[in-house]
Amino acid sequence: MAEAYIVAAKRTAGGRKGGALADWHPGDLGAQTLNAIVEDSKVDPSAIEDVIVGCVSQAGEQSNQIGRTAVLASNLPQSVPAVTIDRQCGSSQQSIQFAAQAIMSGTQDLVIAAGIESMSRCPMGINARAGKVFDVPTDPTPQSVKDQYGIRHFSQFVGAEMIAKKYGHTKEALDAYSVRSHQRGRDARNAGAFDKEIVAIMGRTADGGTALHHHDEGIRDDA
Repeated sequence: MAEAYIVAAKRTAGGRKGGALADWHPGDLGAQTLNAIVEDSKVDPSAIEDVIVGCVSQAGEQSNQIGRTAVLASNLPQSVPAVTIDRQCGSSQQSIQFAAQAIMSGTQDLVIAAGIESMSRCPMGINARAGKVFDVPTDPTPQSVKDQYGIRHFSQFVGAEMIAKKYGHTKEALDAYSVRSHQRGRDARNAGAFDKEIVAIMGRTADGGTALHHHDEGIRDDA
């Protein structure tokens, strides 16, 4: 069986809702990272056999195959295909697994695994709201699932509560874990651990101006 190797890894810095990256169309945001991957790896872009993109909220600006949209917005040749997948919170991780499987099986030799999610442009739930649109029902949870699990609706929040109850995770333990995560993120950022992987792009500043965005906004420095 062939081996699969990661030859380059790039990402934009994370942004908050309405933050530095809120003015970017998700397709253009993805294109910036694709361009940086090709530049950093020095691969022949025409040799890329697939781009696998994870995305949860495939609606609005992230609908209509956002993975392909990102390729078209990038400097990659039109001949490079793309696919968009959804495994909820694990979507981008799954794109890596699918890419590795394609290479290890010998089906493909060069694949980009990626993820796109702009919750400023496509808020949580945009693709999964109960009700009717164009007189067509839109509730993603059938009554059979509601009856089986004793719920009125299902979401990642409900799932998290069920997991916490099943495995005995307490709020105190989870809060402590979260604080440690922020502290480690802050320390790693300050040590320059993320510098090589982050693609600096122009973003919105708090005063309405623009500046290069190259630090994750989600890290709480006071944690």
